[in-house]
Amino acid sequence: MNCDWATRNFSLFLYDELSLDEEQALQEHLEACPACRKAFEAEQALHELLDRREQTPSAVLLARCRRDLSLRLQAEAARPSGWRAWFSNPFAALRISPAFARPLGALALVAIGFFAARLTAPAPSGETADGFLDPPVARVRYVQAQPSGQVRVVVEETRQRLLTGDLADEQIHRLLLAAARESADPGLRAESVELLRSRPVSDEVRSALIHALQHDPNPGVRLKALDALKAYAGESDVRNTLAQVLLVDDNPGVRTQAIDLLIQHMEHAIVGVLQEVVQRESNPYIRMQCQRALQEMNASVGTF
Repeated sequence: MNCDWATRNFSLFLYDELSLDEEQALQEHLEACPACRKAFEAEQALHELLDRREQTPSAVLLARCRRDLSLRLQAEAARPSGWRAWFSNPFAALRISPAFARPLGALALVAIGFFAARLTAPAPSGETADGFLDPPVARVRYVQAQPSGQVRVVVEETRQRLLTGDLADEQIHRLLLAAARESADPGLRAESVELLRSRPVSDEVRSALIHALQHDPNPGVRLKALDALKAYAGESDVRNTLAQVLLVDDNPGVRTQAIDLLIQHMEHAIVGVLQEVVQRESNPYIRMQCQRALQEMNASVGTF
């Protein structure tokens, strides 16, 4: 452990992204190095200041950033690579600097061990009495000796649990709302949105569907959310969302469904959006629908 490594990893330490060994090594270094301890305190103060000044980005900016990130991740995932090339020089193939080679090599060994254990482990015997399918996986995050002689240990636990219930069940309902927003699996998000649409009209469901339509990186999930929002098409927040989607969504299928739903409840508040879409939309059907809606509202097709 040296001062250069310590200062470069202050942020990772504050965001709890270091391994337990690295955390302990950094803490020991800070206790022994006044200069690094002073630099760490300044870094910590900066993080606290940034947290207090945190601002919520606009929905349009957030949607664009998430789409850009999704497209970049998809492009990286589609990059051609072969097993032989990967094994011969994995870090060069992934364009990873040597500084990250050692931790990634360790991670690869852990992954190999994990999947090997999964392949050779006996099949699960079934659900346990408390409803959990797997025993909890624990990770120690913090230990501290107490004056009484006891030891405090902070542990993170994860385990799988099987729940069964109908859509009226409050816990099932909450989990579907969470899955629609947070799951990393687009298929799971789409299925959750599909199930939510069969729930009675509610602010919670409408909010989840709006969030999926605005922010989900998968166009299939956005289309399902848009289809489910037909029941709420007369609500002002839904109409504002449809107008935003019409302006910023990069999928023509989503924009087509948005304009078809938007013009079913025409109002003069959307005239400016329709005029802007007419000027920049490349899809002829969407442009035609906007022009027709403007004509029916006796509004000019052009902007002034």
